[in-house]
Amino acid sequence: MLYPESEAKFKYCPYLMTSDDKMKFCQGTMCMMWRFADGEKGYCGLAGKPEDKK
Repeated sequence: MLYPESEAKFKYCPYLMTSDDKMKFCQGTMCMMWRFADGEKGYCGLAGKPEDKK
């Protein structure tokens, strides 16, 4: 799913964990897996490329 970075930062990342195994939030453009799709919106590259909804 495509999100603006401001909205993605409130989604949990399954790869970022605290020392007591709690999930952290998405880091958006600070993450090497963040991919821009169209202008301001992007997605997590680890989740694969989002499908076009037709």
